[in-house]
Amino acid sequence: MRRLLLLFLLPTGLGQAGVAIAAASLPPIDPAPANQPLFVEIVLNGRPSGDVVPLMLRAGEQMVNSADLRAAGLLISGGGMVNVAHMHGLTAQYDAMGQTLRLDASPDLLPTNHIVAENRERSPTVANVGAMLNYDAYVQRSGSLTTASLWTEQRLFGPLGTLSNDGTLRATEGGGSSAARGYLRYDTRYRYVDEDHALAFTAGDLITQSLPWTTSVRMGGLQIARDYRVRPDLLTMPLPSFAGKTAVPSAVDLFVDGYRQQGADVAPGRFVLDNIPVVNGAGEATIITTDAVGRQVATTIPFYVSSQLLKPGLLDGSAEIGFLRRGYGLRSFQYGALAASGTLRRGLTDHVTVEAHGEATRGLALGGAGLVWSPGLIGTLALSAAASHADGRTASQWTVGYSYSSRRFTIAAEHDQRSGAYRDLGSFDLASFAPTRRSDRVVASVNFDRQGSVGLAFIDARTLAGPRTRIGSISYSRSLGRFASLLLSADHDFAAHSSSAQLRLIVPFGRNTMSAGLSHDPSRGLLGEIDYARSVPSEGGFGANAGLASDEHGRAYGQGTLTWRGPAVEVQAGGAFAQGQNSQWLSATGALVVMDRDWFAANQVSDAFAVVSTDGTPGVPVSYENQPMGVTDRRGHLFVPVITSYHPGRFAIDTLGLPADRVATTVEQRIALREGTGALVRMGIRTVHSATVTLVDERGRPLAPGGRVRRADAADTEIGWDGIVYLDDIPGRTTLSVLRRDGVRCRAEVLLPADAKPLAQIGPVPCR
Repeated sequence: MRRLLLLFLLPTGLGQAGVAIAAASLPPIDPAPANQPLFVEIVLNGRPSGDVVPLMLRAGEQMVNSADLRAAGLLISGGGMVNVAHMHGLTAQYDAMGQTLRLDASPDLLPTNHIVAENRERSPTVANVGAMLNYDAYVQRSGSLTTASLWTEQRLFGPLGTLSNDGTLRATEGGGSSAARGYLRYDTRYRYVDEDHALAFTAGDLITQSLPWTTSVRMGGLQIARDYRVRPDLLTMPLPSFAGKTAVPSAVDLFVDGYRQQGADVAPGRFVLDNIPVVNGAGEATIITTDAVGRQVATTIPFYVSSQLLKPGLLDGSAEIGFLRRGYGLRSFQYGALAASGTLRRGLTDHVTVEAHGEATRGLALGGAGLVWSPGLIGTLALSAAASHADGRTASQWTVGYSYSSRRFTIAAEHDQRSGAYRDLGSFDLASFAPTRRSDRVVASVNFDRQGSVGLAFIDARTLAGPRTRIGSISYSRSLGRFASLLLSADHDFAAHSSSAQLRLIVPFGRNTMSAGLSHDPSRGLLGEIDYARSVPSEGGFGANAGLASDEHGRAYGQGTLTWRGPAVEVQAGGAFAQGQNSQWLSATGALVVMDRDWFAANQVSDAFAVVSTDGTPGVPVSYENQPMGVTDRRGHLFVPVITSYHPGRFAIDTLGLPADRVATTVEQRIALREGTGALVRMGIRTVHSATVTLVDERGRPLAPGGRVRRADAADTEIGWDGIVYLDDIPGRTTLSVLRRDGVRCRAEVLLPADAKPLAQIGPVPCR
């Protein structure tokens, strides 16, 4: 700039030589004076840091404070000034014109970016007070014998838990039958769930939790157990991490077995994809990085995930104490000795989970431990050992199992061996008991892309009484084009030297399925079968199934069932015949629910349910998870019977058909429900009164347009032509404060008639 100013100041007669002399007389400008601090912005791998830091230039050196380099994103240690011009893995370039210091760093000098899967949504559950009765009525007649039963479950539920009881009322007539009659109780219990800690408390009839190498028993007492089903937002098994690195800003996509699971933008450096939900078993993950100009790099990584493992530090288990249940399904109240049981599982590492189990009662003590180990890509190994002491004798049990699962191949094998005196809570007081002394089980399957799948199984077991069972089976299934499938299976009992086999062809078309097959077993010889099934529509209607079979001796067998599912009940009627005998049956299944001072009938309530209320407005369409459920009844209710518990679901109403004077306070809610309970989902609809009011002055002339009208708890409005103002959602009496266009203020009292219609016209109303 100084050179330009001098050129303009020189006399015009000096000429070109004078200009050259003047220019040559100026000293050159040093773009980077030595030992003089400069202030620059660091640009790391193409990304500006946004901070201005001091830079010291010396002979062949570019000195920057180490703290400023760490703040810009470099992984360096130590303190003081650092010469970035001679750092390994780092290239530095000072730009005097842009006042920047450009640094190109290798990924090893950059921090690791952790990319985690999106957190699963957790919604606090809703459980309102209500009552429910499930029922299943069944009548059968076979010859001269008629039997009838009515199974019922009574349930009270609310925010404080669920109280339930179920049982069967039985009756028989004719045939000289000695079958049991009267009411038989099954289970009575109270259950409460603490979702924050994933704990379930049960008092009453319960089933103890078990491990693969232990046995569950029924008892009446108390139980506290971990229940991770109530927390679908938690991942309980360890998941693999996928790592990579990039030198420039890039986009990263993760594909698992060809399906995209995650995508994110990453800064230069190392990156790690953590806790990405993947398939159970073996698979392949492909990481694709794409830079700004579209260059892609793909890396394939094999992995193995085992659902038998727990994440490190995660705890699972249960503890029970109570009286052992005896004669379940035969007697309503029969309990034995007082007993206690406990089970514990804990994840130690990503590859190891430990297990422990204990049982105790008078005359019996049992304890055992187990280990689940997934060493890598070769599957999962499970080991356990237990010892029991009963009747003065100590006995042991040990098991070893292996499993491997992949998209094409699956295998599971287990060996179980126990001493003759080994007892547990399920067997220690039985008068006649012959447990398995040794058993071996192997199950495998192979899937082919176009040739179908093959399944293999072998069981070898020996009881303490001596009999040995050895059974092998093989099956093959495949699709035949787009419209049929074929199934072949064969079994062989090595101990009885007998074999059986079947061949079946299945042809589905729409809701209908036809199948035909041939089978052979030692008792009936060769048997030919033909079956037909028509599924019941999910929204209700008719369905049917029928089957007919004949053996090589000409004996015929057949059965058929007709099903009708309505909004309030499901009814089945059917019959069967075999070798001169026949039977007929009729059943009805459904539920009755009481909530919100109303009662509802449904054909099934398998999990949770909801009652949608529109505050008395009938005919409003309701949807759940974007699926239409029906319209509200005359009391403004709709019963939604099929809801998956603990998973947030979307309830919505369609307000397009509402009259002009109706408005919904809420049109959509997303809530989660507790298992076996119901929730009241309010989608309130209220009546609003709107009107057009004509405002006039003291002389009866309409107010000029443009004035402002103000009222309490409402937005301001303007006066239109002919003094007309539109008022939305007004009460019976409303006071208006008006600022006229000429600046004069006045007030008007608007009275809405009791029989006012939508968009009523009121006026003229004087404004004084």
